[in-house]
Amino acid sequence: MFSSVRPIAKLFTSWSIFLQGGDNAISTLELAADEVKNGIELSYDIPRTVVRMLIEYRERIAPKVIGHRPTRLFVNADGTPKSASTIAWSIAAYAKRRAGIELTPHQFRHLSAKVTLDAVPGGFELVRQFLGHKVEKTAARFYAGINSRRAARHHQRLIEEALAATIPPGKRRKRSS
Repeated sequence: MFSSVRPIAKLFTSWSIFLQGGDNAISTLELAADEVKNGIELSYDIPRTVVRMLIEYRERIAPKVIGHRPTRLFVNADGTPKSASTIAWSIAAYAKRRAGIELTPHQFRHLSAKVTLDAVPGGFELVRQFLGHKVEKTAARFYAGINSRRAARHHQRLIEEALAATIPPGKRRKRSS
């Protein structure tokens, strides 16, 4: 694994959450190579607020339900680990209930790629690294379909920013829609 710090919780066999000490510390979710389809270890920073909620669940809430602190993060009422399919179903149900959308955990990957490429048109290497693809062509093949539109939108934003920076505030005209 990536970190020498002991994990605070296991998600599955080889998925660990690591909490670093300190107010500005970076916590991580780490996936071992044997848990990833293409055999590449992955590590992601996770927001400290999420880590606090997960720790509260593990330290305070789960023990009230199962009678002890679980060794895994997602457990059934009897303390046994929840299956990956049960967790996937829970995530999809939560997205439906909270946001009104049907989104599987795998579709979160596609959404992440779209958000990244909207912000950084042509950023296929960034998407490749984030999603853990071995080859950049994989990301480009799946997500290049509307990249010319992304690039045009990005270009338009650059032009608007450049114009806004050169025109004095009192001289700016409103753009008609």
